[in-house]
Amino acid sequence: MTSTTAGGPSRRERMRAETIAEIKASARGQLLQHGPSGISLRAIARDVGVTAAALYRYFDSLDALLLELCCDLYDELIAETRKAMDGSPPEAHLERMKAWVWAFRAWSVGNRREFELMISYPDGNSAMSICADPKTIDAGEFDAVTLKSMEHAQMCGRELAAFYRQTKGEGFDFGAATMPEMSEGLKQELIESCSVMIIGERLPVSWVFAFTSAWVRVFGLVTMEAFGSLPVQDNIDEFYRAQIKSMLRDFGMEE
Repeated sequence: MTSTTAGGPSRRERMRAETIAEIKASARGQLLQHGPSGISLRAIARDVGVTAAALYRYFDSLDALLLELCCDLYDELIAETRKAMDGSPPEAHLERMKAWVWAFRAWSVGNRREFELMISYPDGNSAMSICADPKTIDAGEFDAVTLKSMEHAQMCGRELAAFYRQTKGEGFDFGAATMPEMSEGLKQELIESCSVMIIGERLPVSWVFAFTSAWVRVFGLVTMEAFGSLPVQDNIDEFYRAQIKSMLRDFGMEE
């Protein structure tokens, strides 16, 4: 006889949840030791104390397990980012955007193996990807990991949109920045893809271009640092801060 509380999970459901948590913990332990390519279902089964075949009662494949683990990692990143952003008042949109930048860097560099998994799985469509076919965007059909990636990016993007409304579209002095000539095709892609995926709502193309450019630069900096590829090694914090200041100046802003 299984004991349950009113409206609560059954004993079987609790045991299943506990086993799934053990499986994920084992996978993360292997990730930390061996990297994404070193994670093995056989080793996880041995660690958890079940047969390899029994794991398929919980996950259809190794990819399914790793994708769910990626979602969990996103939840950690999002929680840390939200905590950092909430250190500034709700109306301080630029400060909250800066907090997003620093929190992204701190978590990614502090969790290098986890970050490595997030940018390498699944093959050809990394968890950190915000790329999608326009038809997929129109249909609103996104997989769970892409939705998590969008949620994380839009934490910063929606602050930009709020700043746009707060300043009536005059928050950035684009006269101080040189906007390149763009084809109609690029403008359309910025508005229909980048604006939707990264920002979360449509803004003027100059704002979308500025934000997308900054997003790419931040992501590149963080990735290079996480993999030890930055040419600066002894003064990384100062270099990173200088890069952020440079980006702000590019957009006609001062820190």
